[in-house]
Amino acid sequence: MSTDGLLARLGSALVGSWRYRRPPHAFVLTEERLVHVASPREARAGGGLAVRSRDLPPGTFLAAPGGARVAGPGLAQAVAALLPPNERLAAASLAVPDAFVKAAPVDVEPGVEKNSKELAEVLRWKVGRLWGEPAPALRIGWCRAGQGAGGAPRYLVVSAAEEAVASCEAAFGAHGIRIGALEPASLALSALAAKALPASGFLVFADGTTVSTVWLEGGAPRFLRTRAASSDPDEALQEFRLAATFVVGADGEGPGPDLAADVIVVPEASELAGRLRDFRRENGGKEPVSLLASLAGRGLPVRPGDTAPLVGLGLLEGAE
Repeated sequence: MSTDGLLARLGSALVGSWRYRRPPHAFVLTEERLVHVASPREARAGGGLAVRSRDLPPGTFLAAPGGARVAGPGLAQAVAALLPPNERLAAASLAVPDAFVKAAPVDVEPGVEKNSKELAEVLRWKVGRLWGEPAPALRIGWCRAGQGAGGAPRYLVVSAAEEAVASCEAAFGAHGIRIGALEPASLALSALAAKALPASGFLVFADGTTVSTVWLEGGAPRFLRTRAASSDPDEALQEFRLAATFVVGADGEGPGPDLAADVIVVPEASELAGRLRDFRRENGGKEPVSLLASLAGRGLPVRPGDTAPLVGLGLLEGAE
């Protein structure tokens, strides 16, 4: 894990555990809202959670070089509107839309991983090419993700424009809140998915503007692929099938990983989820695994299509 403070979930995967403490406050930034998911003092013993949200004012996001977006004054206004009236927040976790980051599997020459400084420089240079030339200053995080061709060490690397991350941190810092863990929404959800999956499996997350596929193995993310969302659920299904074949492979015998592997689709009421369920039923595949029990178990409302409470719960669960 880099020392940049981005993507704590990936860094924890290096030691094979998500058991590190986080504050009991999580904020979920979407394209249209800021959502606060928290465990109030009086409810923590019983596991109850509180959810509040505010619409973002127009012009909250500003365009930045390299396709990134920077948070403007509107985000700080939304933070102020969500602050608990009788509780001072010193720290919180934050999930951002998957479109704010770029992820890629990166292979390095054997031996590079033995020098952490050299590894950071190589990964930063390679992932920088995703942002065009010249690449902006980046905040990156990574975890080991198996082996590439010829046994080369492979890493899952996630990057975000430094300006975009810093602008989000500043919006909270203006109210005395330090952002400790910052993650794309799909990786925040992966904490819940890892607990719900019997073993390894996929999380497919459709947030309206993007569709992300996460491969989880041994409780840790090993692959993340994000693409622009398609209005055609069959095209979105095909994207998942391509991602599944890429990360797991297919030996030509028996069902492929798109049918045989366990999978969670969020939101469960989406057209993509329905099409994937039909596809697996028609071809003898497994039924998708549900996360709705995670919401009910923590007293969160179940609203079709509203993924923010689940994402916030994922941020909080990463601390337990």
